[in-house]
Amino acid sequence: MKKHSLLKAVAAAAVVATAVLGYQSPEFVNTDQVAVTSTGDVRGLIPAQPIEADQDKVTKAFKTQETDLRTVSTTEMADGSVVRQQQFIDDVPVFGGEIIQQRTKDGKLSSALGKVTKAGTDATFPAGGEEKAKEAATKVFLGKATSADKVWFDPTLADKAGESKAFPAYRVKVEGGDDSGESIVRASDNTPVLNWSLHNDALNRVVCDANKKVIDSNSQARCGTNIAASRAEGGAASGVADVNSVFGFFGDTQTLYSKINYDLTAQIGVDHGDGKGKALRGTVRLCKSTGCPWTNAQWSPSDSQMYFGEGVSTDDVTGHELTHGVTGKISKLVYSNESGAINESLSDIFGEFMDLTNGSSDDTAANRWAIGEGSSLGVIRSMSNPESKKHPGTYKGTNWYAGTGDNGGVHTNSGVGNKLAFLTVDGGTYNSQTVKGLGLDKGIQLWWKVQNLLTASSNYADLGRAINSGCTSLATAGTAGFTTADCTEVGKAVKAVKIG
Repeated sequence: MKKHSLLKAVAAAAVVATAVLGYQSPEFVNTDQVAVTSTGDVRGLIPAQPIEADQDKVTKAFKTQETDLRTVSTTEMADGSVVRQQQFIDDVPVFGGEIIQQRTKDGKLSSALGKVTKAGTDATFPAGGEEKAKEAATKVFLGKATSADKVWFDPTLADKAGESKAFPAYRVKVEGGDDSGESIVRASDNTPVLNWSLHNDALNRVVCDANKKVIDSNSQARCGTNIAASRAEGGAASGVADVNSVFGFFGDTQTLYSKINYDLTAQIGVDHGDGKGKALRGTVRLCKSTGCPWTNAQWSPSDSQMYFGEGVSTDDVTGHELTHGVTGKISKLVYSNESGAINESLSDIFGEFMDLTNGSSDDTAANRWAIGEGSSLGVIRSMSNPESKKHPGTYKGTNWYAGTGDNGGVHTNSGVGNKLAFLTVDGGTYNSQTVKGLGLDKGIQLWWKVQNLLTASSNYADLGRAINSGCTSLATAGTAGFTTADCTEVGKAVKAVKIG
């Protein structure tokens, strides 16, 4: 085993002010320069003004002895760039150990957000551990364990109880069943310590019609492999309404993302070998052995395509599910507990952004910020008034779900992020905060920035920091007309939902 790197000096990366912001976000104390947990774990370096992008300064600010932070991507943004870094211990990645550096156009650091950890005393990956971990994971999810990769895992990075120290584990993927998922399995005793589903319940386009075929698993209806294309790019319209609707909604979603310079087809499309190339793909009018019609829609990460039951293929639902594919490429938010709720919320947000910009006939005042209008399910969530659907509008407020069902309440607790999006775009008075909305165009830019500033294990406190920091960066650069006054309104909205 390699010897862990040790910091040779302990130095403060920034002067920590003694004053605390007027509202203390859950379990966090924000100061002028850093955000820390109640146990002293640093979650962000946020200088009042951009500083030189000094990697050593960032590492010291996060107070970790494990200094191996590797840049895995750099994304150019309108106001500068976002540098995503992954923490490693002894050449093995730390699950959820990431720092996102936000840099100005001239390369200065405007913020560094994320989470890192240090190694505990248990530092052994046993011989043959991968196969034992696979066996353990298949007791959680039905299907075949297709991979088991070494990771270090600190439960506190995933908002679980722990000692803020990482231990050896395996990240196991199980595929083949409708409940396909991933597990983090502790290497020392093969205990699954974190589990989440791989199915998120949701230009070149290919749409296939299952014609009510009953299947046991989605892969049996893969578009272009097991079900022939009913409509493809450049081809004639189908005689099936659901096919044409999804085909159009794929185009609408591509148009939305093109506004923020993201090529949806290139990034999340897939080639299933049918001669139609890499495309946004979906199978409609699907039935499951559990019932027909199947009243759901899903993005399948393993198949990189959409699956729809009959009548649920609306514009916002389609945009919602495709955004799960985008999140899987960028922030990779784990589909469990608070990170899963933010994952769901981002899908609702961009699904509704598409709905509000595609000129559809159902974009009435009554349907604004409603998810699922026009589907066979009816309205399933209200982003403007989450409480009306028994979802929370504030962090751990009324209707907050604290159980283990639905991957820790990912659909219910998404209401907090949804309310925040509504307030940032349309404004309103909520929890004694009167917010002036930024409008739809700025809202799209702001929330795209947020998507790029989150990490796999981000929680709601992280979301609050990300949206405030992201707005400041946009305003500093003068991007899309953002001003410091806009960011004041964003800060009010964050306080209104009680995440900052």
